[in-house]
Amino acid sequence: MNNSTNTVYVLSGYAKCAITQQGKYKPGNKHSIGLLTTDENYEDNISKLKTFIKDLGWESITFCMVETVNDISTLSNDVLVSSFLRAQQNGQSLVVNDLPITVH
Repeated sequence: MNNSTNTVYVLSGYAKCAITQQGKYKPGNKHSIGLLTTDENYEDNISKLKTFIKDLGWESITFCMVETVNDISTLSNDVLVSSFLRAQQNGQSLVVNDLPITVH
């Protein structure tokens, strides 16, 4: 992954919680997610990116949309700004919407 770039790719989609996570997410509930990555070859490395998300306790991962963000000042949400910075530092970062889409 290219950690020195300013470009971050935001892969938006859905995932199902597989394990209880700090009491915040209930297994079986589906949430919208955003994976921020500096990997410009994200299409070729999608299985590697999904493994990263699975290792964080998520399954049934589906990506629906990809956006390219070159300028952090275009982000107005503090959570996305923080995740953008984490992605630049670590190569990738996951954002999960706290409210589930489906509840089990």
